[in-house]
Amino acid sequence: MFFRQFKVEGLGCLSYLIGCPKTGQAFVIDPKFDIQEYLDVARRERMRIVGIIETHLHADHVSGAPALREETGAPLYFGEGTPVSYGVSYLKDGAILTAGSVKMQVFFTPGHTPHSITIAVTDLSRGPMVQLLLTADLLFVGSVGRPDLAGEDQMERQISNLYRSLHEILGQFEDPVEIYPAHGEGSACGQGLSSKTSSTLGYERGANPFFSLEFEAFKDRISIIFRHPKNFFHVIQTNRRGDTSLHHLSPLVPLSVHEIRQSLEDHVVVVDLREASCFGGAHLPGSINIGFSAFSASWLADIVDPALPLVLVASTEREAKEAAIMFYRAGYHHIKGYCTGVMGWILSGGDTGFLPQISVHALHHVLKKYEDHLVLDVRTKEEWEEGRIASAVHLPIHTLLEETFDLSVSREAHISVLCRSGYRSNIAASILKSRGYSHVYSVIGGMTAWKRVFGEG
Repeated sequence: MFFRQFKVEGLGCLSYLIGCPKTGQAFVIDPKFDIQEYLDVARRERMRIVGIIETHLHADHVSGAPALREETGAPLYFGEGTPVSYGVSYLKDGAILTAGSVKMQVFFTPGHTPHSITIAVTDLSRGPMVQLLLTADLLFVGSVGRPDLAGEDQMERQISNLYRSLHEILGQFEDPVEIYPAHGEGSACGQGLSSKTSSTLGYERGANPFFSLEFEAFKDRISIIFRHPKNFFHVIQTNRRGDTSLHHLSPLVPLSVHEIRQSLEDHVVVVDLREASCFGGAHLPGSINIGFSAFSASWLADIVDPALPLVLVASTEREAKEAAIMFYRAGYHHIKGYCTGVMGWILSGGDTGFLPQISVHALHHVLKKYEDHLVLDVRTKEEWEEGRIASAVHLPIHTLLEETFDLSVSREAHISVLCRSGYRSNIAASILKSRGYSHVYSVIGGMTAWKRVFGEG
């Protein structure tokens, strides 16, 4: 059996190509938006993609399944009842698909979504035992899938379904069976996902905090208010339609100063990907700073409606194009173009904003001199409890990002924003600046630097 796992860093999406080298047949499971890698691997391994399987309707990334079907002519399968509006084939509970010596049996495992499936994979060339489970978003390494995507009115049923799927359906399989989920660290489809991308059933039964719980305790623990990134429902609707035109987008183009000016007049969202110090020195008015990293798309999804057009500001052309691919995967397809830096804009006489970057030494001096200076700590509750500046106010960044949130201080207040290192503080500070707060500072080095110099308090 040929087995290859593919990972999208940041979003944490995991997909698979499984096939039989002897017959040259392969299936792709849960393909990502950009499909070329599957085609390249199949060609290199002298295999033909004969089937595509979606384990569920994805909410966090635009699927590459429709485009892969268009490219290969392979049938596309969903679990029976999945509400898609284009022509696909449906798999019943217990259905079996084969690729040479590879046997894949479908098990209905609702809970994350009402029509989720798990795929039990057997390499018949080695024996009749199930070797691995593709557990989709039912069982992650260290966690389980969130049960709220079907809607609040379905939450009770989905929690019951999730518990039953974990214990009754997966209960049919022995401890040594490997598990390969559809998501890992970075995904918003569960809480506390491990950075490991595979495990065994036995290990998860012993170490996964959700597995050992009785139903009522399980229900209490998972009945939390999950964060809904702004792209989730847009992505769900996109995947229901199966629109392949999204995979034929026009190339990302550099914008002239005139085009940037027109874009600003049209109120596009400017996403500045440059590092904090560059953004702080000068940026296009109203820009949001999301520094270029594997997690840029996840942060964008927390901040910006995917229906809005974007302009990217990057340090290099390569950075802009790599970011565009990340954003396309997350459902952001209205990218007007990019510019590298803002010097052209400045030389044309364009106005700029700035976000002062202050060191922990400067912040310490300010706090000794001005008692009314506000330190806004945007780290998580867990980080906050590990140590904090005594006078700081805790406001987790995801609370700050809520459009209805009111900071309840004057727009003229002096505010220093602090996180662990300076990355999230620049995001939060740029949001505050775009909301009209005039005197906002970002603390470079964050709490990491503060602790090294001053300890806590």
